[in-house]
Amino acid sequence: MLLPYEKIFSRSRGLIDDPKELSLDINDQIEINTERLHNVVGDPRVRRIFSSITFDDEIQTIDFTLNNPVDDASDSDYVVGIFTIGMTIEWLKPQVNSIRRTSFVIGTDREKKLLDNYKEMIEQLDSLKTELYKRICNRGYMYNSYINERV
Repeated sequence: MLLPYEKIFSRSRGLIDDPKELSLDINDQIEINTERLHNVVGDPRVRRIFSSITFDDEIQTIDFTLNNPVDDASDSDYVVGIFTIGMTIEWLKPQVNSIRRTSFVIGTDREKKLLDNYKEMIEQLDSLKTELYKRICNRGYMYNSYINERV
């Protein structure tokens, strides 16, 4: 099944609220998002849901087959959701690392504010990872080769 990158990118824009990134040139945004998309598939939990997956960065499409397909619309929505959450995680990780590295260099009042923001971002990152892995597990539980009938 073919899935255009733009479908994933447009949905991830709703979760990523970084004015600095959104002000970049469209080609730079596409390059950043393409890299994030590839990183998401690098997660073994994500990669494992596909029996085959091929990225075509030139025409900006993904050709994939899920291990346990349901139907085209459901499979497409599921994959877009997985990639959207994964791309949001990929966006948030460097921000968390950046705050962790700089918070101790800045003065006391600012440091406290940054550390509070850091804790909030860590919670958000953990929540997104949990959501991603739950989606993968739940679908694997509901649609697997051991169950002949769908629940």
